[in-house]
Amino acid sequence: MTASSMKGLPGGIRFAAMVGMVFSAFTGWSALQEAFSLARFFESRSRLLEQGESTLTGPTLELYRRVMETYFAALEPMHEPRVVLMAMLTVTCSFVFVASGRLLRPYGLRRDGMRRVLGRAAILTAVLRTIDGAQLAAVARQVGSTLAASLDLVPNLPPDANTAEMGQTLPGVIAGGAMLFTLLVAGTFAILGQYFRSEGVRLAVAVQDGPQEE
Repeated sequence: MTASSMKGLPGGIRFAAMVGMVFSAFTGWSALQEAFSLARFFESRSRLLEQGESTLTGPTLELYRRVMETYFAALEPMHEPRVVLMAMLTVTCSFVFVASGRLLRPYGLRRDGMRRVLGRAAILTAVLRTIDGAQLAAVARQVGSTLAASLDLVPNLPPDANTAEMGQTLPGVIAGGAMLFTLLVAGTFAILGQYFRSEGVRLAVAVQDGPQEE
């Protein structure tokens, strides 16, 4: 496939396909790494705790230990279902990545087939990433509660800091940050899915494909 044929695609479709490749690459790689880590859940927990003990000291070590113990305690009941979820997310991201790439450079394939795969895979990825985000928000809230109860161990905290107010808001802030990130990622996949399923994109891609051979 030549560069000139790729440039024949409307700019909006090219941009959306590139966004799909970038988001699916980062999301899929993160999901794959987490799937491997969760598959060795107890080994991963021990390794991370040991790493903290070998590099941190004093109150910082105690804060790290509390946070990591809370994190893994929150993950433990869901770590087996999350392995499946992360594996599914990795697969759907792979479909989004490959379909986006083939939409830009089809190498003899019809773009409309890649458009349909991309639209469906992006919608499914948005659903899976939303489920992932809901689980992470629950974990983040528990971690935030632990941080709120351990503010006396936070290094370089200003002496006049209102720790009572910080303790009340910290769990919501951390959980809210996790939800906002989920909204960004899942929302992007949902928009991409709807965009590539739209009639306008279908017609534009059909023009690029030309008449179908009998």
